[in-house]
Amino acid sequence: MPKKFILYKDLDGTSYDVELPLTSNVDADELRESLGLPSYIDLNYFPMRSAMVTLWASINAHRLHELYPHAFEKRVSKEPIPALLFGGAAVKILCKSANSGGTLARAIKDTDFIVPKKQGMEFFKLLLNMDKAFGTQYKSFATANDRRFNMWRHGERYRLTTINGVTEDGLPTITVLDLFCDYIDLRHKVEVKDEFERHKENLFTIGLECLLLSKAQFIFDMPKDCIDDLERYKQEYRIISYPHYAKDRIIIGMEEKDVKDVCAVFLDHEIGEGAEKVNSHKMRKILEKDKKLALTVTLNLKNIIEKPDELKKWMSKSEVSTVVDRVESLLKQLPVVNKKWDKPWWNTAVETPVIE
Repeated sequence: MPKKFILYKDLDGTSYDVELPLTSNVDADELRESLGLPSYIDLNYFPMRSAMVTLWASINAHRLHELYPHAFEKRVSKEPIPALLFGGAAVKILCKSANSGGTLARAIKDTDFIVPKKQGMEFFKLLLNMDKAFGTQYKSFATANDRRFNMWRHGERYRLTTINGVTEDGLPTITVLDLFCDYIDLRHKVEVKDEFERHKENLFTIGLECLLLSKAQFIFDMPKDCIDDLERYKQEYRIISYPHYAKDRIIIGMEEKDVKDVCAVFLDHEIGEGAEKVNSHKMRKILEKDKKLALTVTLNLKNIIEKPDELKKWMSKSEVSTVVDRVESLLKQLPVVNKKWDKPWWNTAVETPVIE
């Protein structure tokens, strides 16, 4: 017999529940194939299965009211919504080595989407009705905190809560899902508007170049006396060498999951022009317009090649050599930033992760 499970209880007493066991009335692998996405994508990861269904629904947003009238009473959108993935899910789509059995495979907790701002609310409403069309595995809802966040952002960004996995006992787990519009604005701003037109070419991701920029924009600083903590947690490899910075502070770069993802891109893709290659000219053009982003990206990439021993924990000697050679090749073609900063040149008004 089905039983109700409370996913979340809001401060005002509102409960968001779901019937167990969770259901799915679509085949994620069939949808992956219909989207033209690679067969190596490991759909054993719950978020990746969900991503396939979401991408298919988005590209068919203009006809969902005809296909699933019980879930969508009105037309979701007049045209397809070119929803794009970034983050770990995008890496799994673009890089075979990041999937099960691959050198740089890792578990992901959720998916990160970005859509055109003009279709942001349409995409948000689509997600809130996914479970009615495709099954309860794809349930999302907006809590009071989510609604407050959305009101403050004025259509620039949306937040909702969604199922992101199932425990061994068959109980669903949830996470907060951020939906970005037009650009990724974290430590730095990465514009992706041009990528919406290339959604099929980029396999429904933001593309290799923007993916690298979005990963390598991660940076923050800490008091110098935190070095002992970093060593204790074996994260001293994240300390970036930049002699111009305040002497009582240290700069911290990408965490392990991002380093792995960036390495997967370089392991699986050559530097050059054409399909499935990292276009250095495109990256240079973007970074020439934003010296602060250029400095952060180049420092993070240099930190990878300066610490090859860290990479050997995951990759063979020849794979490390491939990654290092390709990073070096790319760096030679990226702009050199001569301006020197002794204090943060990045956006500090974002949450700083805890080292653990």
